[in-house]
Amino acid sequence: MNARIFALVVLGLVACKDKASEAARDREYAALPGPADVDGRFDAMIHGERAPVPLEPGDMITGAAEPLVTIVEYSDFQCPFCGQFANTLEELVAAYPDDVRVVFRQFPLPMHPDAELGARAAVAAGDQGRFWAMHDLLFEHRSEMKREHALEHAKALGLDTDAFEAALDDPALAERVAAQKQGGIALGVRGTPSWFANGVYVSGALKPDALTALIERERELGRSLVEAGSKRSEIYARILHAAAAGSVKPAQ
Repeated sequence: MNARIFALVVLGLVACKDKASEAARDREYAALPGPADVDGRFDAMIHGERAPVPLEPGDMITGAAEPLVTIVEYSDFQCPFCGQFANTLEELVAAYPDDVRVVFRQFPLPMHPDAELGARAAVAAGDQGRFWAMHDLLFEHRSEMKREHALEHAKALGLDTDAFEAALDDPALAERVAAQKQGGIALGVRGTPSWFANGVYVSGALKPDALTALIERERELGRSLVEAGSKRSEIYARILHAAAAGSVKPAQ
C-alpha cells in the first residue's frame, strides 16, 4: 500500500469512525505465544537490528488479534508529538486491521508536570476496561490534565469514580507506571514518542512514505514466516526469539 493510497484509506475510515468502533478498541485479547514457546528454526529469515521487546501481562492493546506487525509505543500524554502520533497509529490500525497491533506503554517525562497523573489516569481507566477511551480524552485535552480533569473524564466514560480516584493514589498503580517507564529505559528509550515495529527501534514519527515502507516490509516478513510454516499467532514470538538469541542477520 503506497503512501497516497494509505492516506485515502485513512480518510475514509476516519470519516466512518463511530462510538461502536471506539468501544471495539477496548476489547480483550487472547494471550499470544512468547519467545520461550517457539524454536529457532526460522531465526535465519529475520534480518536487521531488532530489540527483544517482550509483551507483558496487562499490556494495553489495540488492533489485530494475530498481527504480522506488532508496534510497542512508549508515550507521554502531555507530549504534543505523542498526541499527533497517536492519531497516526490509530489510522494505521484502521488501514491494516488484520495485520497491525499497537501496544501502549507509559513513559511520562519529568519536563511535563502532569504527565504522571495522565499515565495513572489511563492505567486506572484500563483497570475498568476503558483504557483507549481515556487515552483519547487525555490526548484531546492535553492542556487540561489536572486531577479534576481526570475525574471529569472518568465520569464521562461511566467509570466507577470512587474506585478511579482511589486508584490515582494507589502506590501499587504508581509502581506499574514506573515499571513501564523503566522497561523503556532499559531498551534505550529516552524521549517520546519512541516505538518498536517488530523490534525495529524508531525515535519520533516517520514521514508517510517511510512509515508505509517500514510497515510493508514488516508485513512481508510476517507473511514469509507464515509461508515457511510458522503459525500466524507466533510471528512476534519468533521475531523476539531471534532478537534475544542474537541470531538476527544484518538488514539486506
